[in-house]
Amino acid sequence: MSENLPGIQETRELLKKKKIVIAGVGETEQGKIPDKSSFHFLSEASKLAIEDAGIKKDDVDGLVTAFSLVEHTFMHCTTFADYFGMNPRFFSSVAVGGATAVWMVAEAAMAIASGQSEVVLCVRGDNTLSGISSSGMLALIREMCHAEFEFPYGLTTPGGYALAAQRYLHDWGARREHLAAVAVTMRKHAADKENAMNKDPLSIEDVMGSRVIAEPLTKYDCSIISDGGAAFIVTTEDKAKELGITNNLAYLWGMGQGYSHQYLTTLENLDQIYNAVERSGQKAFNTAGIEPRDVDIAFLYDCFTITVLLELEGLGFVPKGEGGAFALEGRMEIGKDLPVNTHGGLLSQAHLGAMHHVVEATLQLRGDAGARQVEDPEVAVVHGNGGIVSAHSTVVLGNQPIN
Repeated sequence: MSENLPGIQETRELLKKKKIVIAGVGETEQGKIPDKSSFHFLSEASKLAIEDAGIKKDDVDGLVTAFSLVEHTFMHCTTFADYFGMNPRFFSSVAVGGATAVWMVAEAAMAIASGQSEVVLCVRGDNTLSGISSSGMLALIREMCHAEFEFPYGLTTPGGYALAAQRYLHDWGARREHLAAVAVTMRKHAADKENAMNKDPLSIEDVMGSRVIAEPLTKYDCSIISDGGAAFIVTTEDKAKELGITNNLAYLWGMGQGYSHQYLTTLENLDQIYNAVERSGQKAFNTAGIEPRDVDIAFLYDCFTITVLLELEGLGFVPKGEGGAFALEGRMEIGKDLPVNTHGGLLSQAHLGAMHHVVEATLQLRGDAGARQVEDPEVAVVHGNGGIVSAHSTVVLGNQPIN
């Protein structure tokens, strides 16, 4: 990944100068929690992140929120600011599907680097499990289908990912067990995550024998739906010291995006997906001045098992077509070659986009992940995927300032 992309060196120098960090994180309980609204979860997660950083709400002068699947407010960030009692100098909402949470880190960093804000609260919360009906959810996920060429034929989000999975199995001669191994690893990691929804042991046979959702994907190949919230605080090293923040800090080393398609009818082959993942990762890696081999721990968007394999390969951690064997051999587990999603991910912890991925990456770099702690990680990558493997965002985080 050596292509000289425009602006890489300038961004790198800016990150070195500003020393932008994640200084506090917070997660609520996850599951089916029918007595709490979307904005309740947003507030609770924000409070936890502010408390974790050891600062006051008044110290926060920036706000980045995500979209909501339940609350139909056109101005999500300012609606929450009013609800939470904030008057931020900078405010924004990000809506690029599962790529949102990762890009919230970048959006906060850009606001800080341009002088719009000094301390940015990034938060997402939703009561997706208890606040919307099955028919309502189906209507939402169908919005990702083309109105003329896909929706009339009944394509859903699981169906779209299933088509990508079928193509992957065909192109690389991969086996169904390769997909199942991803779900098994995520469940193993979730066993030690305090607020994970699914902790019961899971085997390859369990995954393959569960109800088929869209061939070849079964129930356990698909991410769970949950109520809950998560948040993190982005600032600079200097501001963190000024505010008396005593946490170990996670430093932003690099960021990038990549896009390939919106609708499956415009997707010709898997190479388009790989290229989008690679572009996103390449920008982040080049800005950080590292290669994939330098990464100690990875947080890959796992809305479906197939995405982890495509991202492993697209980001350059393993050669194309070899992600399945990598998973089946247990090489994504804690203590092995490249620990992936040590919190259990969307497949077993909870589904709030990649918010939990960002939180867990920060905890791991801080050394605060408890029983899940990877030994002395220095560099983490977080990758998000929106749409049907179409929009991608990547950040590289380190436990020390970028050098």
